[in-house]
Amino acid sequence: MKTITLIVRQTKISKLFPEGLQLRLTDDACTIDAIKAFDEEIDRRVRKFPVKGFKSLLHMVYHPREERFYKKVAIQAHVKSKPFLNIREDPKMPLPDETMIILIPEGGCTTDWEQPV
Repeated sequence: MKTITLIVRQTKISKLFPEGLQLRLTDDACTIDAIKAFDEEIDRRVRKFPVKGFKSLLHMVYHPREERFYKKVAIQAHVKSKPFLNIREDPKMPLPDETMIILIPEGGCTTDWEQPV
C-alpha cells in the first residue's frame, strides 16, 4: 500500500476538503485511481457530487474515450525525490509512494472549453 495526497482546488470541493485527502491505495495505483478514491470519499461523506453539472471529479477532469485530462484542467504531481511527475501525459502511470497531486479542475488555462463526456 502507498499514500497519495490529492488536493483539489475548486471552491465547492475545497470547502469539503480544505487540506485535500490522504488516500491509501494499492502499490500499482495511478492518478485515475486516486481520483476515483477521492470520488468514493465524496460519495461517502456527502452522497452527491457538489459541483453542478458533473457526476464526479473524474467526470469533471478526464476524457474517458481519449484517456486524457481535459485541456482546461491544471494538474501537477511531485514526490520529494522527484520534483515533477508527468501525470498529464501518462495518467495511468503508477505513482510513487507519498506522491502529492494538486488538481485544479478549471485551471486558469486559456484553452477552449471542452464539453465533458
